[in-house]
Amino acid sequence: TTDGQLLYKVSSTLPKSATIAYNTISTSKGNQYQILLPDGTKVWLNAASSLKYPEVFTGNERKVILSGEAYFEVAKNKAMPFKITAGSSEVEVLGTHFNINSYSDEPFVKTTLLEGSVKVTVPVSGKNQSFEFLHPGQQTAVNKEGKISVLNNADLEEAVAWKNGRFQFKSADLKTILRQISRWYDADIVYKGNVDIHFTGRLPRNDDVNKVFEKLALTGEVHFQVEGKKIIVSR
Repeated sequence: TTDGQLLYKVSSTLPKSATIAYNTISTSKGNQYQILLPDGTKVWLNAASSLKYPEVFTGNERKVILSGEAYFEVAKNKAMPFKITAGSSEVEVLGTHFNINSYSDEPFVKTTLLEGSVKVTVPVSGKNQSFEFLHPGQQTAVNKEGKISVLNNADLEEAVAWKNGRFQFKSADLKTILRQISRWYDADIVYKGNVDIHFTGRLPRNDDVNKVFEKLALTGEVHFQVEGKKIIVSR
C-alpha cells in the first residue's frame, strides 16, 4: 500500500485438497514492516526478523513461525486459535495484543501481553510440557533450557518502544542496549575492557547513529568510536 503495509486478501475459498503455500517475509537490519495477514491479524515486524505464514489459514488453527521480534494484534476467531512458534516456545491466543522478542542472540524469548490472554508453552522432556497463562501487564521469559519465569508488572511501554519509533530501556545493561542498536543501524560492536554498565533512558530510532552514541556518551561512563559500521566501545 501507499503507506508501506503488505496486505493479503483471500479472493476465494480453497478446496480442502488444495496444497497451502507458505510465505516468509524477512526484514534486514534497519528496517521494519507492517503486515496484514489473510485473517485480518496485524503484525509489526522489527529489524533483522522473519515471519513464516500460510497464504491462507485453513483447518482448526492459524499457525505462524517467528524469528526475531514482532508485535501482534490478532483477529478474533474462537474456532481457529492463533499460534506462534518462537524459538523453543509456542504462544497460543484467540484475540489479543502482545509483543514477542525471540532474537537468537538474546538470553530469553520474551512474550509481553498488553491486552487479552495468551498461553505460553515450552517442551520439557518427551511429551511433557511446561506452560503459563498470561494476563495483561505480564511478561514471560523462556531461557535456552526451556525454563519459564513470569514478570507480573512488565514495562509495556519499553516492550513496544521499537514499534513506536524509539529505543527505551530501564536499568538495562549496555550490551543489551547495543544489541538493539546494532540491529537497527547494522553496526558491528567491538568491546574493549569491562563495560558492565546499566542505563535508563529513551532515544529516537530515526536519529543518525553518531547522535545516538553521542547521547549515550554524555553520561561520561562509556566512550564510543565510530569507524564506518564498526563501533568500538570502552570505559
